[in-house]
Amino acid sequence: MDDSIIMNNNDDDDDNNTIEHSDEIVSDIISLIHSTTHSSYVICSQLSSKLISYLSQIHMNDNQWHDLEKAVERFDQSIDHPDLRRFRQLIETISICSNDCEERNYTLGRDANTLFESICQLQELLQSHVNLHCTLLSKLIEQNDIQLHLIDVMNLTGMNVGNQIHGILCDIVHLLCQINRTFSVTNVIDHPIVSNCIRIIQTSINSICSTVVLKIFSGDNAKPTVIFALRLLTDLLLTNESFPVHVYGQLSNCVFLKSIFDLIENSGEDNELILTAVKFILSFNLRFDYPHENPIMLTLLAVNEQISCRELIERLILLFNRSVDPIECKTTNSIIKFFSDLFGDQATTSDALLYDSDRRLIVEIISRELSDRSITDEATTTYLSLLELILRSQSITSETCTRIDELQTSFRAHLYAENCLKQNRFIINEILRQHCWLSTNDMPFYL
Repeated sequence: MDDSIIMNNNDDDDDNNTIEHSDEIVSDIISLIHSTTHSSYVICSQLSSKLISYLSQIHMNDNQWHDLEKAVERFDQSIDHPDLRRFRQLIETISICSNDCEERNYTLGRDANTLFESICQLQELLQSHVNLHCTLLSKLIEQNDIQLHLIDVMNLTGMNVGNQIHGILCDIVHLLCQINRTFSVTNVIDHPIVSNCIRIIQTSINSICSTVVLKIFSGDNAKPTVIFALRLLTDLLLTNESFPVHVYGQLSNCVFLKSIFDLIENSGEDNELILTAVKFILSFNLRFDYPHENPIMLTLLAVNEQISCRELIERLILLFNRSVDPIECKTTNSIIKFFSDLFGDQATTSDALLYDSDRRLIVEIISRELSDRSITDEATTTYLSLLELILRSQSITSETCTRIDELQTSFRAHLYAENCLKQNRFIINEILRQHCWLSTNDMPFYL
């Protein structure tokens, strides 16, 4: 046989073996990525392609591969992880700046770049860990020496370091609370940073002309600063822990709350800013059991002639219609709680803030939810309770209710069902007793 033919056959075999081996390597890489990330095949394939492309560009020799293996080991070890060292270095640097600033031993202008760069790097590091749902820093945050440095970091919010830095500091503490859930309770809620957040928000908003769409937020600093401060306050409110008395007084202050309502009404189309402020209002509202003692309801009533609050009401109705609770509270729907408080204070607040069309739309949403949900769904109790409050206010009658048939069908289904929740049966009976126009002859409301 011709030697050239034999050689060509061998080359073909080698090529086939090489292709098969390459396919096995890529398949293994994709499998490893999938088993670790649980991502789709397409994403794993794309990621493996980018990884191989990157490795082919750097032309590493054997020694460099060995060094790379050691680097991977360092990232796998939580004790000596590079991010842990970097985190410690950054907070130590910021702590030094904080103490120097407090003791007036340096001019901020001289060290402003160091402070700003360190704070920005710390924010970036923490954000990456939150995005990856990484808890690597959680145990480190609990160490006493680290917490002392973090107190110095928070102290900077009360110093003259600039509005932009104040905002980034608030975001850093917000991210720390995301990484370590106990940090907000053990270190933040009693710290002056809470009062500083309130001051930062109010100062920024008060500098805005109330008749113009938040001109200050067209700049680089004010908008993110207010957003970061509001997010941190929302975090702390949702812990359900008690605030110091003076902080509670600042949060409940009519002037401060009015500034938040101003912010919502005058932010134009800035959805992020409006939603952040709405979430703060909803989280604060969860703190109060009785509408007549609720500073949010009292402030809304007091400023009604100055602020229409239409943006707030329309946003809440939109969220309610979409069955979206931006707070995502496990025990209470914050939107239903807010509307219940509006109607719960002898309907005084709802009369001042809501149009008849608002009430009809809320009832329509409730009717739809009752129809769509299972009879055993415990969430139906909150919808029925809100409906009872609205009907009690006499703002909805047989002439104005557009969902009588749907409501009657839902009531009938609940009352006839053996597995109807006792609380639901009681509320429906109470509604039928007070509003005969909703009952029918075949409705067993006596059950």
